Amino acid sequence: MKSSISYKNWLILSESFQRETKGSWIPQYTVTRPDAKNQTSGVPAHHAQLDKTFWSENEADEFALQDAMHWIDKN
Repeated sequence: MKSSISYKNWLILSESFQRETKGSWIPQYTVTRPDAKNQTSGVPAHHAQLDKTFWSENEADEFALQDAMHWIDKN
């Protein structure tokens, strides 16, 4: 499940992945900031949390979204 949300003028795209078929899911996200014309501007920030794994894609995506929100709040 690839999902995206807007948070504090940032666009967060969850992109969790598996290293192997039927393996655990690794949370990953991309964060970009849309400009006034709703085009993405600047270099997107990518982050994979390699030390955390989850049994389902939904769990990994939820963690990725929460982690991205925390990153945005700090910056």
